[in-house]
Amino acid sequence: MHPSRARSAVRALMHVDLLHARVLTAPLLVLPKKTQGPGLPGAVPLSQVGITVRRWAGLGIRGVKIFAYGNRRDMWATAALQRGNRMLVAIEAVKNAVPDMVVTTEVCGCSWTHNGECALFTPDGQVDRSATFGLMAAMAHAHAEQGADIVSPTAMIDGSVRAVRDYLNQNGMPDVGVNPNLAVHTCLYGPFKALMGTNPDRGDRRGMQLEAGRADRDVLLQADRWLAEGADALTLQPVLTCTDLLVRLRDHVRVPLVAYSTSGEYAALTALGEQGLVEYHAGLLRAGADLILTYAAEQVARALEAAR
Repeated sequence: MHPSRARSAVRALMHVDLLHARVLTAPLLVLPKKTQGPGLPGAVPLSQVGITVRRWAGLGIRGVKIFAYGNRRDMWATAALQRGNRMLVAIEAVKNAVPDMVVTTEVCGCSWTHNGECALFTPDGQVDRSATFGLMAAMAHAHAEQGADIVSPTAMIDGSVRAVRDYLNQNGMPDVGVNPNLAVHTCLYGPFKALMGTNPDRGDRRGMQLEAGRADRDVLLQADRWLAEGADALTLQPVLTCTDLLVRLRDHVRVPLVAYSTSGEYAALTALGEQGLVEYHAGLLRAGADLILTYAAEQVARALEAAR
């Protein structure tokens, strides 16, 4: 039925709502205490996890993704695998409060390493791929044993998704989903990193995230790699400035896509001043040269008009 000819009742009948609370996953940032760092949505102390997820379930939300502020940190992230750490207790608290809530967990070293890095490093400063893969696989298994339904490897190191998928399969957990990140480098992660204590000592995670200027091409290459390694779904972040990439991915893959808004990213974008402007310009560049040229032409025309 052509929309210009359809009566209002017919249009209403054919309308499809694409967004409901039941398809949302809420980020759950589990902290040691309530008053810690900048306030962000979903940031709660461990003692309030059950209350929080019951309230969300009452709103119709059926999934949470848990990030946990690390306990003791060291160069090998040993606390990430200790019984009773904050991540494992949080998973249990969610499942006890709302048993059918879908739990996704972050599988990464950044909350557990002494330097805030996603990976483990050798003494000479190189990524220790074997040790990192072992850590991520063991973390994923521990989370799944505690009740996690989906694990999300977030250290973007080729081979890590395969290590996690294989370890889960070998340990009788083929039905636990693996949903790795497609993370584009951005300053919008700042508030989250500050709150969760995951700022790396070297200042940024370039080399483990997609460069914004190449993301329109590299995101598809990385998606193919993750799928070849056994990923069941993909998470793109930060989606606010990457909707063009989301469209490209939707045309490119046939697995579920999670569009992740970094906690507080809109507030961060509007409050970042010049840094926020840089993010905006990066988005414009990805939108295509024609748009940039049009924008530039308009700016030149305005300047000439003002000079008359």
